[in-house]
Amino acid sequence: MSCLQYPSLFICKALILVLLAHSALGSINDVFNVKGGSVTVGGCDAHKTRLTKWWDDVTTFVDAALLYAQDDSEDGVEYMYTWFALDAPPADAKERNAARVALSAVKDFIEGNGDEREGGKPWLFCSSKWLQELSWDDIAYDPDTGEKFPDDDDKSKSKKVRDVLKHPQHDPKNPRGFPFWSPDLRQYVLEDESGDYCSKKFEAGVGYYGSTSEDTTPTTVTICVQNMLAKKGPMKIPKESLTLGKVQKEGSSIVNFRTMSMTLFHELFHVALGVEATKEEEKSYDLKYIAKPRNEDGGEGDDDDGDFILTEDALHNPESYTYYALSCVLGQKNEKFTFASTKSKLKKPKDPKGGNKNEAELRTRHRRMIKI
Repeated sequence: MSCLQYPSLFICKALILVLLAHSALGSINDVFNVKGGSVTVGGCDAHKTRLTKWWDDVTTFVDAALLYAQDDSEDGVEYMYTWFALDAPPADAKERNAARVALSAVKDFIEGNGDEREGGKPWLFCSSKWLQELSWDDIAYDPDTGEKFPDDDDKSKSKKVRDVLKHPQHDPKNPRGFPFWSPDLRQYVLEDESGDYCSKKFEAGVGYYGSTSEDTTPTTVTICVQNMLAKKGPMKIPKESLTLGKVQKEGSSIVNFRTMSMTLFHELFHVALGVEATKEEEKSYDLKYIAKPRNEDGGEGDDDDGDFILTEDALHNPESYTYYALSCVLGQKNEKFTFASTKSKLKKPKDPKGGNKNEAELRTRHRRMIKI
């Protein structure tokens, strides 16, 4: 069946983009040095099948997100408002384009079309055990060979970690921080805290899920897979990958459809755009802070203390894109519903004047302030 048989140009474009995406799709190993071995050394051998599914998911996420960010996307208007506070086109053209540029950078990386990187392909680890913590007076590793320097009979002459580690903030006579060594990269890493990253807790006893570092060459991504596989706790992830069933009723929160693959998708923004350009704050993961759906009357959603993310910050926040992409995928898979309010909701009938009532309301509401 040809695109000419479809009544909607938008549907035609969607099909073409999907076909192009699948033809260009490679494997995760094409763009990452995926660490082999067991999780005790940061390896991913036990998670190969899982990573393959997650890689399929990140492609689905970015394709849906880009499709809904197009100016001619009828459904995308609401979603772009909820997650980035953008008015319907032609308004907010600059900000809408910024979102597309960010998403396109991630898509380019996924397809192996990104810019050439210093040090080559980024590394991907499935635990933080790829780093070995050292003390300042330990015999140092030689970055050229990966082996320890000879242990001189006169211990005072042996090369210590404090003597070898190179870092702008490092003073060998008065070292601060905590040194780590990576056998894979043959590099030292200086951290602010001691201990294994994936074993730490950040709130309510919940462990970290992922991290991206540019303190190494090349960039390194750590996914704390074991933490995401936890079966209990307030942050339990409902699904490993995008195995979405049909939604049957209104009021289903997108939180119930979160997947482990979202963590990998999130980290791709740090990789593709750079850590400095995607800095996060304490509330960057808080759904109530990063989502601002409108009310039934077309006005802004409930927000008692007025504390919500600004458009400029949302456009640089990986978690905003991650939840936006999930809601777009849910909307695509369930055509009778919109998830732009962060919950499933039956779509309103088409507006006889063109578009739909959801979009018409958005054209009349007050735009959220953009930080200058």
